[in-house]
Amino acid sequence: MRGNFIYINWEQVNNLVISYGITAADFINGIPNVPQRIVLIDGVNEGTQVNGHTRFQTVTGQNSVREFLIGKTNGPTNGPKMWLDYHEADDLDLLMPSEIAELLYMAHMMTHFHLPLYSKLRNDYAFLTTPEDFVKVYYRNLRTFNHILDISLKRHLRLLHSNRWVVFNRPFSVSDVPSDVFDQLTAVFSEGVIFAFDQTIERKRHYLIPLLIQEHPERQNWWHEQEDVYATARRVATLIYDVDQKHWELDIIDKQPFIENEADL
Repeated sequence: MRGNFIYINWEQVNNLVISYGITAADFINGIPNVPQRIVLIDGVNEGTQVNGHTRFQTVTGQNSVREFLIGKTNGPTNGPKMWLDYHEADDLDLLMPSEIAELLYMAHMMTHFHLPLYSKLRNDYAFLTTPEDFVKVYYRNLRTFNHILDISLKRHLRLLHSNRWVVFNRPFSVSDVPSDVFDQLTAVFSEGVIFAFDQTIERKRHYLIPLLIQEHPERQNWWHEQEDVYATARRVATLIYDVDQKHWELDIIDKQPFIENEADL
């Protein structure tokens, strides 16, 4: 499946964000700190060490973790990645057999049995990549996702701009998405939201990016072609970027989804 778009489905009760179009580099550039240690739960031999208690592979050191997550290590790094961060070297030794089994279940089923934010590991993230290139991340602090999304939105817009103005090849600076716009957007993240960069219109030095709600977010697993993404989606707003003023704003077309979800935040 191809297309210049971002999809988000935010399950607030589970501190879970399901996304498409947000890369590992977006994630790494958006989190406050790259983890010092991660444990790999998918059984692939890509780590640098093996924990004797859990028999899981691990990667240690911020540089090694960064290189692993963005695919700059040797070995089969292009497949799905599944990992949790942890604080101290012996934290993994504290996991009970039932907790190890939960991690194996999560890696196999692509979903949690119990919420994978463990006090023993003090992990901030549990990261799953599906074979369909969807990313599922459990966040200890769900607001961390806003900065990751900000990084990704700016990257998608720069990609769009460079493809349209490839002859001029001038640097294109994009400002941060302001917090008040994020406050508005967050109200509909739980609906299954699409930022349709591939349907963007440029008008009078403004980029008009359609914001759509996926009316059947459970059908995300059925997407095979770009047309499938928009088959049951409806437009509810337009995300606007003013190139000259370097300013973002949100023009809401259908207020009802935003009003319905405000009370849940």
